[in-house]
Amino acid sequence: MAAVNSPIRLSPAHLGVFKAGEIAPNVLEKCNGLLKKNHEAYHIFFRDPGMHNHMVHSLLTCLTLGANAQDLQDRYNDLAPSQRAIPEIDEALIARLDDAEVFYSTIGQVHQYHTFLEFFKGQIAAVGYQKVILEYVFSHSKVAERMLVQMVEGAYHPIIHIGFGVEFDQPAIVAEGLALAASQLRMKIEDVLFAAEMKAAAAGVSGGKPKPLIELIHDVRASERIRTAPVWSDLAAKITGVVERAGDEMARMAAEFRIKVDDEDDLNRRTAEMISACTYLCGAAHQQGRPRKIDFFLMHCVTSSIFCTVLNRQDWIPLADRARLVEYKARTDLMWYAATGSALLDTKAISGYKDPESNDLSWDDLFRDVVREGDDGHAAKFIRAVKNGEQTSKIYEQTEEWADYFPCKGDMWLKVARLCQDTTKSRPTELKWVFFTGFEEGWKRPDLADPLSRFQEPTNGF
Repeated sequence: MAAVNSPIRLSPAHLGVFKAGEIAPNVLEKCNGLLKKNHEAYHIFFRDPGMHNHMVHSLLTCLTLGANAQDLQDRYNDLAPSQRAIPEIDEALIARLDDAEVFYSTIGQVHQYHTFLEFFKGQIAAVGYQKVILEYVFSHSKVAERMLVQMVEGAYHPIIHIGFGVEFDQPAIVAEGLALAASQLRMKIEDVLFAAEMKAAAAGVSGGKPKPLIELIHDVRASERIRTAPVWSDLAAKITGVVERAGDEMARMAAEFRIKVDDEDDLNRRTAEMISACTYLCGAAHQQGRPRKIDFFLMHCVTSSIFCTVLNRQDWIPLADRARLVEYKARTDLMWYAATGSALLDTKAISGYKDPESNDLSWDDLFRDVVREGDDGHAAKFIRAVKNGEQTSKIYEQTEEWADYFPCKGDMWLKVARLCQDTTKSRPTELKWVFFTGFEEGWKRPDLADPLSRFQEPTNGF
């Protein structure tokens, strides 16, 4: 089967839910060219079993934060050396992927990314990406139920990638994201998500105020069974450890986060609450006496959150399905907090955060600096998502009715963004974050034991 031509052509009319300023035509053209090269040449996973190619994420985020053409080329150059070639298309399989049983049985096969990509490009060329997303993610078919979970698998990378495609109205990037979702390895989170959904449906939505997500986060830490479920020897699969050793209790707690299926105001408020809670997690998970560092996996709770904002604004997705996706996202956030060791949370770690190098930095200063920073896109994505959180939460966080639901509020948003920039700048990619912050072993790195030796290699395998 010949590859389907699906050009990437950014339009001034679709440049994201947030951008720092006007984007010059030559910068758009530069970004188009780099995105096209990535689309045609590179695998979505640069290394097995599931190390993600962040080229699209980095380029589009930096574009919206004010990068010039050279900045974009530099960010491309940061990532290009580590990429691997896109795999061959399985011609026999692609001819059969329109069979739901064949498609379902192939989900989770990393090596079939290119086959899924060309399949989805063909589907999108025929009917448009909106109808394809509706069929393969939100139709409630056997395949769609599996794909909905896949949206938040792999530390949320599928929802991030599909979200970028929708946000910038790029069918080829939507196809990449759907192919990523289909080929992403599973870590069994559906066991908790499906069980939580059944419990929530049985309980119904009460007439009173719901339990705040931040209270559920504290409940996770208070549960000894959940807190001790992940162990260091689980390595990167600690979320699977949570599912296997405490999945029933995790599902019971997760079921308490519910959104009214017919109330768009409730959806928007609970989405903003989710963004506030996961941003708070990243800034407040700090033990006194240690260097400041944001957890790598909790960081993804934030970087993915902006795409709930993006997808909530798509009225072609049924309201109940938008609400369901945000429920899955928030429930997965609870699992990742448990998987990272349920670190003690300290509000003062955010409200009292100071650094002489960043105390006076504005949002615009942070945008300017982060797009020039050698990175794989995570820091820029984080800062943009935090800014989105500030914008979407401000109408709720100071109200008497909802203030307690929003643990990150006021100038805490900017302080968390400064914390990100302060602790990632001028560091090699593998040393920008701490991995599994609630585990003592996660801190046994030379750069964390001795902040002056920040360029030594990590010792924990991550």
